[in-house]
Amino acid sequence: MTRPPPVGHARVQALLRQAVGRGRVPQTLLFAGPEGVGKHTMARTLAQTLNCPVALEGVACGTCSVCVRIDKGQFSDVVEVDNGEIASISIKSIRERVLDLVGYRPFEGRRRVFIIDPADALSVQAQDALLKTLEEPPPAAILILISAYPDALRPTVLSRCRRVRFGVLADSEVAQVLQGRHGLDAASARMRAALAGGSVSRALALDGAELEGDRALAMDLIRKAAAQPLDAKLKAAAEMAKSPKHRRARESLAIRLAHVSSLLRDIGTLTTSAVGTAVLANTEREEDLRELVRAYPPDRVVTAFGVVARGQAALDRNASPKIVADWVAVRM
Repeated sequence: MTRPPPVGHARVQALLRQAVGRGRVPQTLLFAGPEGVGKHTMARTLAQTLNCPVALEGVACGTCSVCVRIDKGQFSDVVEVDNGEIASISIKSIRERVLDLVGYRPFEGRRRVFIIDPADALSVQAQDALLKTLEEPPPAAILILISAYPDALRPTVLSRCRRVRFGVLADSEVAQVLQGRHGLDAASARMRAALAGGSVSRALALDGAELEGDRALAMDLIRKAAAQPLDAKLKAAAEMAKSPKHRRARESLAIRLAHVSSLLRDIGTLTTSAVGTAVLANTEREEDLRELVRAYPPDRVVTAFGVVARGQAALDRNASPKIVADWVAVRM
């Protein structure tokens, strides 16, 4: 079965469909945006559309042999270059996988598509070697560079590519991908999506067993912050700031604060939704969350949500995890 169409990025999809329909797809593209939001999927989809024998109005069929083989990485005219297990993409790799092939006419398709991901892993020498091809690509070639860190590329490379900007996915879109492409159940997909900041790869990297423990600590903090005395709040904060040996304290607290935000969002949803209509990220905790609705009216949910956001920002600026956890617990 072939991969379903890309999820999200409606503006980018419309832009590329229009370019394909007009026969004006730029030959050198830079897909730039956060990790794990579907840039590579979009590049493959564009390669399918350019080569699909029955593409209609800038959309590949997704089911013909060409589309299926491109999706599986088995189509000779679509070449994907990555850094594998090493830190960078060498000039040798670029010569063998791109420069030695780019001048040939397509073997079985209409366009030769070269996808380089992550482009920011290109060595300086490899970037220099690409410059002439990026400046004057052969007529049948399309080069797509993909990067979450485009500013790491040399200005001479950036100036030769048409940049296509990708944003983060909505939580619902991340959950859709987790269910449809990775087989997660709906509840797990929604919980992971709420913590992933719009990135599918980040959602997949989360440890399922640890997530339950992290969420339990976040729930305890919310309960204690609601009405408990100061020492109880600080005790909950201390537990939040602790970290397993294999995980840094800053990373642990960031994940747990993301849980707090997700739980607060659900409390707010329960406060404003009619009974039976609320769609929650933490469905298994609905009963516990309903018990907190009275303690967290809408104004307090907004305030608490803002406190957590400021705590996350302070953590990003290298503030002490313990100080951040204490401050959040007291201010919520």
